[in-house]
Amino acid sequence: MRRSLLLSIILLYTQILLAQTGNLKGYIKDTNGEPISYATVKINPGKSIMAATDGSFSFSALNSSEYTLTVSAVGFQSQELQINLGEGISRELVVTLLPTKNSLLNEVIITSRKKEQLKEEFTTAVTVVNSATMQELQAVNNNFSDILSSAVPGLGVSSGTSSNWGQTLRGRQILILVDGVSQSTPLRNGSVDMRTIDAGVIERIEVIKGANSIYGNGASGGIINYITRSNKTSDSRFAGKTDLSFSGGVVNPKGSIGGRLSQSIYGNLGKFDYTVSGSYEQTGKVRDAEGDILGPTYGLSNNQVYNTFSKLGYQINPDQRVQLSYNFFRSLEETNLQEVMGSRKNGAKTYGIEGSTPGSPPGTRWNHNAMAMYTNDKLAGKTSLSVNAYVQDFNTLFFYSTNFENGGQSIIQSSKKGIRADFNTPLLAAKKLSADLTYGLDLLSDVTSQPLLDGRIWVPKMNMLSTAPFMQVQSRLFKDLVFNGGIRYERMNIGVEDYETLKPYNAVTKTFGTSVSVKGGEIDYENLVFNSGLRYNRFNFFRPYVNFSQGFSVADLGLLLRAARVDDINKIQTEPVIINHYETGFESEFKAFRFEVSAYVSKSELGSSFVEQNGFYVIVRQPERVHGFEISADVNLSSKINLGSSYSYVEGKRDGNNNNKFNDETDTFLGGDRITPPKYTAYLKYVPNSKFLVRADFLASSSRNRFPLTNTGVYKTYEGKVDPYQVINLSSSYRFKKSTYLKLGVENLLNADYFPARSLWPSLDQYYVKGRGMSFTLGISTQF
Repeated sequence: MRRSLLLSIILLYTQILLAQTGNLKGYIKDTNGEPISYATVKINPGKSIMAATDGSFSFSALNSSEYTLTVSAVGFQSQELQINLGEGISRELVVTLLPTKNSLLNEVIITSRKKEQLKEEFTTAVTVVNSATMQELQAVNNNFSDILSSAVPGLGVSSGTSSNWGQTLRGRQILILVDGVSQSTPLRNGSVDMRTIDAGVIERIEVIKGANSIYGNGASGGIINYITRSNKTSDSRFAGKTDLSFSGGVVNPKGSIGGRLSQSIYGNLGKFDYTVSGSYEQTGKVRDAEGDILGPTYGLSNNQVYNTFSKLGYQINPDQRVQLSYNFFRSLEETNLQEVMGSRKNGAKTYGIEGSTPGSPPGTRWNHNAMAMYTNDKLAGKTSLSVNAYVQDFNTLFFYSTNFENGGQSIIQSSKKGIRADFNTPLLAAKKLSADLTYGLDLLSDVTSQPLLDGRIWVPKMNMLSTAPFMQVQSRLFKDLVFNGGIRYERMNIGVEDYETLKPYNAVTKTFGTSVSVKGGEIDYENLVFNSGLRYNRFNFFRPYVNFSQGFSVADLGLLLRAARVDDINKIQTEPVIINHYETGFESEFKAFRFEVSAYVSKSELGSSFVEQNGFYVIVRQPERVHGFEISADVNLSSKINLGSSYSYVEGKRDGNNNNKFNDETDTFLGGDRITPPKYTAYLKYVPNSKFLVRADFLASSSRNRFPLTNTGVYKTYEGKVDPYQVINLSSSYRFKKSTYLKLGVENLLNADYFPARSLWPSLDQYYVKGRGMSFTLGISTQF
């Protein structure tokens, strides 16, 4: 009886509370009445959310007040509505957006670490790969390396393998993030960080180019942030999406058929929201244009890929939220293929045949990511707060190599624990002048090592503790002139125990050198880096900007330690690489046309390059200069036809005599592991109606020939001549029900026979592997 009475009281109290608050939901459509996917919906006061794939949004438990609702989407004019909600009032809206020519500048960028920041407020080049583009490119290939290669100007061409070694951004190191948490291992960069989460759980990708200090160590070339699905994708209590696809080769389909299954469920239960998903993919044999299996080193053949993802959120009130998320990723390559070694000198490719490879299956054995986040949009003085606590545990096993004495496989093991606290405080809010301050603190523990599978130490354990406060100011004068400026103070301590190097392999004599016993110790870094930039947004047809930014990197410390030829860690040249990055550019939008140009120069007084000397691989710490430019254009020919293109160029050299000039005989070009050949891209998208879509993508890699042949008629490692190639991909989809559609993607539509740049510049027979031949992906996707 008492229990029933208590329950009745609780229910009555809950109803009273709900009666005092209002609800707002709506649907976003175009002029044809079709839903607009992934619009940005902002309610003020309140939070921003991403609209559902079906174009719906929902806000609950809103206090009685007047709200400003802003809805924007790429390719449409933003719309702002004033909404009055009284106690217990629920409203439902249909928001119709009109096509526009200049909405791309109004995209909300999350990676800035501000509460929110529009693209037009950045003083550096930014590329956003939205959900629609992601889905179109993913229909062809589920590999991030290929997706980003087509979509991001300034990023190197894809390696065509499971590794992104050599796929740099503007000639320098990239920091890969998932929801702001680093997936990269800057202390020992293994170049497998692009492929550490399933593309199916990613909502959008934000790329901020150039040296960046906001996220700390490892972002000397820029940041790529994978942003996972928002829970605010439906006003339904229970909804879901199922994806099923098959893929295979066309030239020689024997053994090439693979498949992928993905299932996700999501919903909103009042203040509680959730997303849970899982996927499994099994690839078949990947073949080149001649029908031969690609070489298994970093291969994509016979891969088993697992991914689980969950995100749980609780809206405490309109201003406060807590969120928990977890992701697990695994990708292993079966060792049932063996290499038929070719010859780079003689032009004979390396390929695979049925057989076996020594050692254990290589690949990412596990990548665990867990994060807890708390946000509060109304602290004292209108300050907002975002606090993230996260852990990441990463383990990847590399292929078996005879370059170790008696053979072996190396493992990169990395364990990170960190806390990020971001505050944002408005400083001024006048008509002609506004300013706000973003500030916070990063705490990070990173323990990384690279032993061999049998226990031998190649790279000793590096135990890093970093403390980094930062501050960033943004101001607007007359609403048109934007200023960004900030500083970051990085204090880092890295402890290394005594270790003994492995015997180095001589690539010329095919023999091993001598090992060295190295006394360990502690390495301390203290660096202050800053950035500043201006942008003028008065005219849509010309929005210029200038920017200076610095980046901080410990120069892949693991490479320095494993290549040590001295007996004490204090004798190794472990000074950090400080990047000074200068950039200018502009964006132009006029009617249906959009055009972007950026040019940059980045310098470092102390670089870090891996080169071959007398058969051994050593680190060269000479001054470096990298420069380049990017051009991209997009045009809406009609409401049904979109097309665009881009061109990227980058070049870099080392200052051999340290005279601050880069045109002397002693100065040398940077190798192919750093500098990618010029890249052209183009796309054409045709959407005749709301049911059918077809898209063609063209990618061309130009040539690069900067180094001479050796006396033996071959190139040194990293210095190989790169030949040009072109590839055309096709993706299409047909929606035969409102929630169900078929998709068909064809990679290398014309079955081009080519060597990717990554197969040529290493100048190593093992990597002399051709690119993927014509292949297909056929799938079905349905929502419920």
